[in-house]
Amino acid sequence: MKMMEDPTALSIAPGSLLHKLKETTRVVLVASNPNITQKHIRQAAITSDCLIFSFNKCRQLYKLPLKANHCFVHRYGIRKQSFFGFPHKLRIRVFKKLARDTETFLLDGDVGSIEKGNIHFIPMTRNLSLLEDYPFDDLPDRGGASTGFYMIALLMDLKAALELDFTVSLIGFTEGGGGRQWYGHAWKFERQATARLNFETIPVYPKKQAR
Repeated sequence: MKMMEDPTALSIAPGSLLHKLKETTRVVLVASNPNITQKHIRQAAITSDCLIFSFNKCRQLYKLPLKANHCFVHRYGIRKQSFFGFPHKLRIRVFKKLARDTETFLLDGDVGSIEKGNIHFIPMTRNLSLLEDYPFDDLPDRGGASTGFYMIALLMDLKAALELDFTVSLIGFTEGGGGRQWYGHAWKFERQATARLNFETIPVYPKKQAR
């Protein structure tokens, strides 16, 4: 049951994220899908004014254009008591030095003394529109929304609350993609909920099913 004191999207979003959303006309979310290729990135036609979100270990980051605005979202892992992909590994540190603009968001967990500079903490809440019917109780212990889907839910509530008009494009949020590797998320629910939003979608299929 959703708690009345559960925070809303506006109350948990860092000011820097709100600023970036107000300044962009297109948001691009790149899934942690191992089957994403340079062809898919070119198909997305990413321009310098896009705001790009990469998740956790950001494995596809090196394929993305440096001249866009980049957000790295790292989810806190309960089992390992650390953030996936953070502290940044060499490839992300190099990308940050070369890219025009980057910012890091740490999702959930206890940020402690980490929050500084262009690194910001985003707590997780169930009080988001896309999470109202999320089957939390049917998932294994410690399960919940995936990192990508949680950010979609947060962005949609922020877009509505601030009356923004940016479009959303998804790369690799596809049936049969990387999602099967990770435990504890309601993948079918997430794909169906995302499909109803009618985003621009760049489908990515496993190599043996490539189309």
